[in-house]
Amino acid sequence: MQLDLETLYISSALGRGAYFVVFAIVALRRPGETCLWHWIGAILTSTIGSAIMSSIPPNRWLTFGEAWIVYLFFAASLTLSWSGLRLFNGRKISLVTVGCATLLPGTVYAATVLVGMPMRIALASIFALCGAYAAAGAYEAVRRSREQRLWSAYIVAASLGSYALMLLLTLGMLVATDLPMNTSESSMMSMILDQASGILIYFGYIAMANERAVLTIERLADTDPLTGLVNRRGLQAALAQLKPMVAPYGSSGVLLADIDHFKMINDTHGHQAGDAVLVAFASRVREALRVGDILARWGGEEFLAVLPQTEAGELAVVAERLRSSIESEPFTLPNGLAIRVTVSVGVSEMAPVIGHLEAATREADAALYEAKQNGRNQVSWAHRVSGPPIGVSAAA
Repeated sequence: MQLDLETLYISSALGRGAYFVVFAIVALRRPGETCLWHWIGAILTSTIGSAIMSSIPPNRWLTFGEAWIVYLFFAASLTLSWSGLRLFNGRKISLVTVGCATLLPGTVYAATVLVGMPMRIALASIFALCGAYAAAGAYEAVRRSREQRLWSAYIVAASLGSYALMLLLTLGMLVATDLPMNTSESSMMSMILDQASGILIYFGYIAMANERAVLTIERLADTDPLTGLVNRRGLQAALAQLKPMVAPYGSSGVLLADIDHFKMINDTHGHQAGDAVLVAFASRVREALRVGDILARWGGEEFLAVLPQTEAGELAVVAERLRSSIESEPFTLPNGLAIRVTVSVGVSEMAPVIGHLEAATREADAALYEAKQNGRNQVSWAHRVSGPPIGVSAAA
Protein backbone atom coordinates (compact mmCIF):
# COMPACT_ATOMS: atom_id res chain seq x y z
CA MET A 1 0.00 0.00 0.00
CA GLN A 2 1.43 3.35 -1.05
CA LEU A 3 1.13 6.21 1.39
CA ASP A 4 0.00 9.67 0.42
CA LEU A 5 0.00 12.94 2.29
CA GLU A 6 -3.74 12.89 2.97
CA THR A 7 -3.47 9.45 4.61
CA LEU A 8 -0.52 10.58 6.70
CA TYR A 9 -2.35 13.72 7.85
CA ILE A 10 -5.39 11.65 8.87
CA SER A 11 -3.15 9.15 10.68
CA SER A 12 -1.36 11.98 12.46
CA ALA A 13 -4.63 13.57 13.55
CA LEU A 14 -5.97 10.26 14.88
CA GLY A 15 -2.73 9.59 16.73
CA ARG A 16 -2.71 12.98 18.39
CA GLY A 17 -6.37 12.55 19.29
CA ALA A 18 -5.50 9.27 21.03
CA TYR A 19 -2.62 10.94 22.89
CA PHE A 20 -4.95 13.71 24.04
CA VAL A 21 -7.57 11.28 25.41
CA VAL A 22 -4.97 9.27 27.32
CA PHE A 23 -3.33 12.38 28.77
CA ALA A 24 -6.70 13.90 29.70
CA ILE A 25 -7.69 10.77 31.66
CA VAL A 26 -4.35 10.64 33.49
CA ALA A 27 -4.37 14.39 34.20
CA LEU A 28 -7.92 14.28 35.60
CA ARG A 29 -6.84 11.44 37.89
CA ARG A 30 -3.78 13.42 39.01
CA PRO A 31 -4.87 17.07 39.05
CA GLY A 32 -1.87 18.10 41.11
CA GLU A 33 0.65 17.10 38.42
CA THR A 34 0.84 20.32 36.44
CA CYS A 35 3.34 18.80 34.02
CA LEU A 36 0.56 16.69 32.48
CA TRP A 37 -1.40 19.80 31.52
CA HIS A 38 1.67 21.27 29.86
CA TRP A 39 2.07 18.08 27.84
CA ILE A 40 -1.62 18.22 26.90
CA GLY A 41 -0.96 21.75 25.68
CA ALA A 42 1.98 20.42 23.66
CA ILE A 43 -0.28 17.87 21.97
CA LEU A 44 -3.00 20.43 21.21
CA THR A 45 -0.66 23.04 19.75
CA SER A 46 1.13 20.42 17.68
CA THR A 47 -2.22 19.15 16.40
CA ILE A 48 -3.34 22.65 15.41
CA GLY A 49 -0.07 23.32 13.63
CA SER A 50 -0.31 20.04 11.70
CA ALA A 51 -3.95 20.75 10.79
CA ILE A 52 -2.98 24.09 9.29
CA MET A 53 -0.09 22.51 7.42
CA SER A 54 -2.40 19.85 5.96
CA SER A 55 -4.54 22.54 4.34
CA ILE A 56 -1.58 24.08 2.48
CA PRO A 57 -0.34 22.54 -0.79
CA PRO A 58 3.13 21.03 -0.30
CA ASN A 59 4.50 22.37 -3.58
CA ARG A 60 4.66 26.02 -2.55
CA TRP A 61 6.30 28.07 0.17
CA LEU A 62 4.11 29.16 3.05
CA THR A 63 3.00 32.76 2.98
CA PHE A 64 4.30 35.08 5.66
CA GLY A 65 1.10 34.78 7.72
CA GLU A 66 0.84 31.01 7.28
CA ALA A 67 4.45 30.43 8.30
CA TRP A 68 4.18 32.68 11.34
CA ILE A 69 1.06 30.92 12.63
CA VAL A 70 2.21 27.36 11.86
CA TYR A 71 5.59 27.74 13.48
CA LEU A 72 4.07 29.60 16.41
CA PHE A 73 2.10 26.46 17.25
CA PHE A 74 5.07 24.15 16.65
CA ALA A 75 7.25 26.34 18.88
CA ALA A 76 4.52 26.30 21.53
CA SER A 77 4.44 22.48 21.38
CA LEU A 78 8.20 22.17 21.94
CA THR A 79 8.21 24.84 24.64
CA LEU A 80 5.36 23.19 26.56
CA SER A 81 7.13 19.83 26.26
CA TRP A 82 10.22 21.39 27.83
CA SER A 83 8.27 23.20 30.56
CA GLY A 84 6.34 20.01 31.36
CA LEU A 85 9.59 18.09 31.76
CA ARG A 86 10.97 20.82 33.98
CA LEU A 87 7.88 20.72 36.21
CA PHE A 88 8.03 16.92 36.26
CA ASN A 89 11.57 17.20 37.64
CA GLY A 90 10.36 19.53 40.40
CA ARG A 91 11.94 22.67 38.93
CA LYS A 92 10.36 26.06 38.57
CA ILE A 93 9.26 27.66 35.34
CA SER A 94 8.25 31.19 34.41
CA LEU A 95 5.16 31.76 32.28
CA VAL A 96 6.97 34.76 30.85
CA THR A 97 9.81 32.50 29.72
CA VAL A 98 7.34 30.04 28.17
CA GLY A 99 5.57 32.88 26.35
CA CYS A 100 8.77 34.46 25.08
CA ALA A 101 10.14 31.11 23.89
CA THR A 102 6.88 30.45 22.04
CA LEU A 103 6.94 33.83 20.28
CA LEU A 104 10.67 33.94 19.53
CA PRO A 105 10.79 31.74 16.37
CA GLY A 106 7.96 33.65 14.71
CA THR A 107 9.51 36.97 15.69
CA VAL A 108 12.90 35.99 14.28
CA TYR A 109 11.22 34.69 11.11
CA ALA A 110 9.35 37.98 10.67
CA ALA A 111 12.52 39.99 11.21
CA THR A 112 14.50 38.02 8.60
CA VAL A 113 11.71 38.38 6.04
CA LEU A 114 11.28 42.11 6.67
CA VAL A 115 14.97 42.77 6.12
CA GLY A 116 14.79 40.98 2.76
CA MET A 117 16.52 37.68 3.60
CA PRO A 118 15.70 34.69 1.34
CA MET A 119 12.85 32.42 2.42
CA ARG A 120 15.27 29.51 3.00
CA ILE A 121 17.25 31.59 5.49
CA ALA A 122 14.07 32.73 7.24
CA LEU A 123 12.92 29.13 7.63
CA ALA A 124 16.41 28.08 8.74
CA SER A 125 16.16 30.48 11.67
CA ILE A 126 12.96 28.76 12.80
CA PHE A 127 14.47 25.29 12.48
CA ALA A 128 17.52 26.41 14.46
CA LEU A 129 15.42 27.66 17.37
CA CYS A 130 13.03 24.69 17.35
CA GLY A 131 16.01 22.33 17.25
CA ALA A 132 17.42 24.08 20.29
CA TYR A 133 14.07 23.71 22.09
CA ALA A 134 13.96 19.97 21.34
CA ALA A 135 17.56 19.58 22.55
CA ALA A 136 16.69 21.46 25.77
CA GLY A 137 13.78 19.07 26.32
CA ALA A 138 16.06 16.06 25.77
CA TYR A 139 18.49 17.41 28.36
CA GLU A 140 15.70 18.13 30.85
CA ALA A 141 14.31 14.61 30.45
CA VAL A 142 17.47 12.99 31.84
CA ARG A 143 18.37 15.74 34.29
CA ARG A 144 17.29 13.62 37.21
CA SER A 145 18.57 13.11 40.74
CA ARG A 146 20.59 9.99 41.43
CA GLU A 147 17.93 8.73 43.83
CA GLN A 148 15.33 8.19 41.12
CA ARG A 149 16.45 7.30 37.62
CA LEU A 150 13.63 6.64 35.17
CA TRP A 151 14.31 4.36 32.20
CA SER A 152 11.44 5.89 30.25
CA ALA A 153 13.09 9.30 30.54
CA TYR A 154 15.95 8.08 28.37
CA ILE A 155 13.48 7.04 25.66
CA VAL A 156 11.98 10.54 25.71
CA ALA A 157 15.45 12.10 25.66
CA ALA A 158 16.54 9.96 22.71
CA SER A 159 13.35 10.80 20.81
CA LEU A 160 13.64 14.54 21.43
CA GLY A 161 17.33 14.41 20.62
CA SER A 162 16.61 12.65 17.33
CA TYR A 163 13.94 15.23 16.55
CA ALA A 164 16.42 18.01 17.27
CA LEU A 165 18.95 16.35 14.97
CA MET A 166 16.34 16.07 12.22
CA LEU A 167 15.57 19.79 12.52
CA LEU A 168 19.24 20.70 12.43
CA LEU A 169 19.82 18.51 9.35
CA THR A 170 16.91 20.28 7.66
CA LEU A 171 18.50 23.58 8.63
CA GLY A 172 21.76 22.48 7.00
CA MET A 173 19.93 21.53 3.80
CA LEU A 174 18.23 24.93 3.71
CA VAL A 175 21.44 26.87 4.20
CA ALA A 176 24.08 24.78 2.44
CA THR A 177 22.20 23.26 -0.52
CA ASP A 178 19.73 24.16 -3.22
CA LEU A 179 17.69 20.98 -2.78
CA PRO A 180 13.94 21.60 -3.17
CA MET A 181 12.19 21.58 0.22
CA ASN A 182 8.59 22.24 -0.82
CA THR A 183 7.80 18.89 -2.47
CA SER A 184 5.37 16.07 -1.71
CA GLU A 185 8.26 13.69 -0.99
CA SER A 186 9.87 15.99 1.56
CA SER A 187 6.50 16.65 3.20
CA MET A 188 5.79 12.91 3.46
CA MET A 189 9.19 12.25 4.98
CA SER A 190 8.64 15.02 7.53
CA MET A 191 5.23 13.61 8.44
CA ILE A 192 6.58 10.08 8.90
CA LEU A 193 9.42 11.26 11.13
CA ASP A 194 7.05 13.51 13.06
CA GLN A 195 4.65 10.64 13.74
CA ALA A 196 7.42 8.27 14.79
CA SER A 197 8.86 10.88 17.16
CA GLY A 198 5.41 11.74 18.50
CA ILE A 199 4.64 8.13 19.45
CA LEU A 200 7.85 7.78 21.43
CA ILE A 201 7.73 11.23 22.99
CA TYR A 202 4.09 11.45 24.07
CA PHE A 203 3.74 7.89 25.29
CA GLY A 204 7.17 8.33 26.87
CA TYR A 205 5.69 11.12 28.98
CA ILE A 206 2.93 8.79 30.17
CA ALA A 207 5.50 6.08 30.90
CA MET A 208 7.58 8.56 32.93
CA ALA A 209 4.58 9.59 35.03
CA ASN A 210 3.58 5.95 35.66
CA GLU A 211 7.13 4.80 36.36
CA ARG A 212 7.59 7.52 38.94
CA ALA A 213 4.22 6.67 40.53
CA VAL A 214 5.27 3.02 40.89
CA LEU A 215 8.62 4.01 42.42
CA THR A 216 6.86 6.40 44.81
CA ILE A 217 4.49 3.65 45.97
CA GLU A 218 7.43 1.31 46.53
CA ARG A 219 9.28 4.00 48.47
CA LEU A 220 6.24 4.70 50.67
CA ALA A 221 5.87 0.98 51.36
CA ASP A 222 9.51 0.85 52.48
CA THR A 223 9.54 4.08 54.51
CA ASP A 224 8.29 5.06 57.95
CA PRO A 225 6.09 8.12 57.29
CA LEU A 226 6.95 9.88 60.56
CA THR A 227 10.74 9.74 60.64
CA GLY A 228 11.48 9.15 56.94
CA LEU A 229 13.64 6.14 57.85
CA VAL A 230 13.24 2.77 56.19
CA ASN A 231 10.89 0.35 57.95
CA ARG A 232 11.43 -3.40 58.33
CA ARG A 233 10.51 -4.06 54.71
CA GLY A 234 12.77 -1.24 53.56
CA LEU A 235 15.64 -2.57 55.65
CA GLN A 236 15.46 -5.92 53.89
CA ALA A 237 15.50 -4.17 50.52
CA ALA A 238 18.48 -2.02 51.57
CA LEU A 239 20.40 -5.08 52.75
CA ALA A 240 19.62 -6.89 49.51
CA GLN A 241 21.20 -4.02 47.58
CA LEU A 242 24.15 -3.98 49.98
CA LYS A 243 24.86 -7.72 49.77
CA PRO A 244 26.85 -7.76 46.48
CA MET A 245 29.13 -4.99 47.79
CA VAL A 246 29.95 -6.65 51.12
CA ALA A 247 32.49 -9.44 51.42
CA PRO A 248 31.15 -12.73 52.79
CA TYR A 249 33.70 -12.54 55.56
CA GLY A 250 34.42 -9.94 58.20
CA SER A 251 32.30 -8.80 61.10
CA SER A 252 29.31 -6.47 60.89
CA GLY A 253 27.32 -4.93 63.68
CA VAL A 254 23.72 -4.48 64.80
CA LEU A 255 22.60 -1.76 67.21
CA LEU A 256 19.08 -1.88 68.66
CA ALA A 257 18.23 1.41 70.38
CA ASP A 258 15.15 2.03 72.51
CA ILE A 259 14.13 5.41 73.96
CA ASP A 260 13.97 5.18 77.75
CA HIS A 261 10.57 5.82 79.39
CA PHE A 262 8.99 6.83 76.08
CA LYS A 263 5.49 5.97 77.29
CA MET A 264 5.93 8.53 80.08
CA ILE A 265 6.73 11.20 77.47
CA ASN A 266 3.49 10.41 75.62
CA ASP A 267 1.43 10.27 78.82
CA THR A 268 2.86 13.49 80.24
CA HIS A 269 3.21 15.69 77.17
CA GLY A 270 0.90 14.09 74.61
CA HIS A 271 1.39 12.09 71.44
CA GLN A 272 2.34 15.15 69.37
CA ALA A 273 5.29 15.69 71.70
CA GLY A 274 6.15 12.01 71.45
CA ASP A 275 6.17 12.21 67.67
CA ALA A 276 8.46 15.26 67.81
CA VAL A 277 10.87 13.34 70.04
CA LEU A 278 10.86 10.39 67.61
CA VAL A 279 11.67 12.63 64.65
CA ALA A 280 14.48 14.45 66.49
CA PHE A 281 15.78 11.15 67.91
CA ALA A 282 16.00 9.63 64.40
CA SER A 283 17.92 12.68 63.20
CA ARG A 284 20.46 12.46 66.03
CA VAL A 285 20.98 8.74 65.51
CA ARG A 286 21.62 9.30 61.81
CA GLU A 287 24.26 11.88 62.69
CA ALA A 288 25.92 9.48 65.16
CA LEU A 289 26.21 6.72 62.54
CA ARG A 290 28.66 6.61 59.66
CA VAL A 291 28.15 6.98 55.94
CA GLY A 292 27.02 3.60 54.65
CA ASP A 293 25.32 2.48 57.87
CA ILE A 294 21.64 1.60 57.54
CA LEU A 295 19.10 2.90 60.07
CA ALA A 296 15.51 1.65 60.32
CA ARG A 297 12.57 2.36 62.56
CA TRP A 298 12.04 -1.10 64.02
CA GLY A 299 8.74 -0.34 65.72
CA GLY A 300 7.36 2.12 68.25
CA GLU A 301 10.33 3.76 69.94
CA GLU A 302 12.83 1.13 68.77
CA PHE A 303 15.41 1.83 66.06
CA LEU A 304 17.75 -0.71 64.48
CA ALA A 305 21.04 0.13 62.79
CA VAL A 306 23.14 -2.22 60.65
CA LEU A 307 26.84 -1.32 60.42
CA PRO A 308 28.43 -3.26 57.54
CA GLN A 309 31.97 -4.61 57.98
CA THR A 310 32.58 -3.13 61.41
CA GLU A 311 34.91 -4.65 63.97
CA ALA A 312 34.08 -4.73 67.68
CA GLY A 313 36.23 -1.72 68.55
CA GLU A 314 34.58 0.62 66.06
CA LEU A 315 31.15 -0.80 66.85
CA ALA A 316 31.68 0.10 70.51
CA VAL A 317 32.69 3.65 69.58
CA VAL A 318 29.64 4.19 67.39
CA ALA A 319 27.26 2.71 69.99
CA GLU A 320 28.60 4.97 72.74
CA ARG A 321 28.55 8.00 70.42
CA LEU A 322 24.89 7.27 69.72
CA ARG A 323 24.03 6.99 73.42
CA SER A 324 25.95 10.14 74.28
CA SER A 325 24.39 12.20 71.48
CA ILE A 326 20.90 11.51 72.84
CA GLU A 327 21.80 12.38 76.43
CA SER A 328 23.96 15.41 75.63
CA GLU A 329 21.24 17.89 74.68
CA PRO A 330 17.58 18.22 75.72
CA PHE A 331 14.81 17.61 73.18
CA THR A 332 12.59 20.59 72.43
CA LEU A 333 8.86 19.84 72.28
CA PRO A 334 6.34 21.66 70.04
CA ASN A 335 5.22 23.78 73.02
CA GLY A 336 8.79 24.99 73.55
CA LEU A 337 9.44 22.87 76.63
CA ALA A 338 12.84 21.10 76.70
CA ILE A 339 13.04 17.61 78.19
CA ARG A 340 15.90 15.22 78.86
CA VAL A 341 15.83 11.94 76.94
CA THR A 342 18.10 8.91 77.23
CA VAL A 343 18.46 5.71 75.26
CA SER A 344 19.43 2.11 75.90
CA VAL A 345 21.37 0.25 73.22
CA GLY A 346 21.79 -3.46 72.61
CA VAL A 347 24.78 -4.49 70.48
CA SER A 348 25.45 -7.68 68.54
CA GLU A 349 27.93 -8.79 65.91
CA MET A 350 27.18 -10.85 62.82
CA ALA A 351 28.97 -12.32 59.84
CA PRO A 352 28.19 -12.22 57.01
CA VAL A 353 26.08 -9.08 56.93
CA ILE A 354 22.97 -10.59 55.32
CA GLY A 355 22.67 -14.20 56.36
CA HIS A 356 22.57 -13.79 60.14
CA LEU A 357 20.56 -10.59 60.61
CA GLU A 358 17.64 -12.32 62.32
CA ALA A 359 19.84 -14.10 64.84
CA ALA A 360 21.95 -10.98 65.44
CA THR A 361 18.78 -8.93 66.00
CA ARG A 362 17.53 -11.41 68.60
CA GLU A 363 20.86 -11.18 70.39
CA ALA A 364 20.80 -7.37 70.24
CA ASP A 365 17.27 -7.43 71.63
CA ALA A 366 18.39 -9.61 74.55
CA ALA A 367 21.28 -7.21 75.18
CA LEU A 368 18.85 -4.27 75.06
CA TYR A 369 16.65 -5.96 77.66
CA GLU A 370 19.71 -6.36 79.87
CA ALA A 371 20.54 -2.64 79.48
CA LYS A 372 17.00 -1.77 80.57
CA GLN A 373 17.22 -4.10 83.57
CA ASN A 374 20.53 -2.61 84.64
CA GLY A 375 19.23 0.94 84.87
CA ARG A 376 18.86 2.19 81.25
CA ASN A 377 20.94 4.89 79.50
CA GLN A 378 23.73 2.45 78.68
CA VAL A 379 25.16 0.15 75.99
CA SER A 380 24.95 -3.57 76.56
CA TRP A 381 26.64 -6.28 74.48
CA ALA A 382 25.23 -9.66 73.47
CA HIS A 383 26.73 -12.40 75.65
CA ARG A 384 28.26 -14.34 72.76
CA VAL A 385 30.38 -11.27 71.94
CA SER A 386 33.49 -10.84 74.07
CA GLY A 387 32.64 -7.18 74.45
CA PRO A 388 34.37 -3.99 73.46
CA PRO A 389 38.15 -3.77 73.49
CA ILE A 390 39.95 -2.76 76.63
CA GLY A 391 39.87 1.00 77.05
CA VAL A 392 36.48 1.47 75.39
CA SER A 393 33.59 1.98 77.81
CA ALA A 394 30.38 0.08 77.16
CA ALA A 395 28.19 1.86 79.66
CA ALA A 396 27.34 5.36 80.72
